[in-house]
Amino acid sequence: MRPRASIELAGHPVIRFLPAADRIARPWKNGGGVTFDVASFPDGSTLDTFAWRISIAEVASDGPFSRFEGIDRSTAILSGEGFRLAFGDGPVADLRLDAPAFAYPGDLATDCTLLGGPVLDLNVMTRRGVYRHRLRLVEGECIVEGEAVLVCPRGSATVSVEGARIILHENDALVLSAPHFHCDVPLWLAELLRV
Repeated sequence: MRPRASIELAGHPVIRFLPAADRIARPWKNGGGVTFDVASFPDGSTLDTFAWRISIAEVASDGPFSRFEGIDRSTAILSGEGFRLAFGDGPVADLRLDAPAFAYPGDLATDCTLLGGPVLDLNVMTRRGVYRHRLRLVEGECIVEGEAVLVCPRGSATVSVEGARIILHENDALVLSAPHFHCDVPLWLAELLRV
């Protein structure tokens, strides 16, 4: 079903289908884990040149997160019990499955402690002063500001947009430049807004 959806949407003016099966594992910037790029802008940008970037990371052990100077970041848990983020002598945040995403500056020293076993997380990053973002769980009819990326956290979902119906499976994503869509189950929505 995934290849057919990809073919059917080829050339669609407002929808780009990004199947999870097509992603390639890459080491974290600091080498401490594995990440899978979901989407970035501009296409072909690197960790040093992206305006916005969305990725899914495997967090299998405690340790520091990679630092990204000049980047604002949001993280949400896709699977696993979750983890605690500590920011030096500053605040501590516990992130858990189905809880709201947590936003923080990517240039802060950030240490992660697992609350149970391994975790899969969703990360949205925007270059400060160029883009800003919002990451939230949505369901039903949704109105979008700016460009949007949808990620299916588990199971499957049907998304209706601009007369097209797309079936997403676990960790599949859609990039949308349409002002509204409908989804039948909760999906993570990253709204990406040019500053």
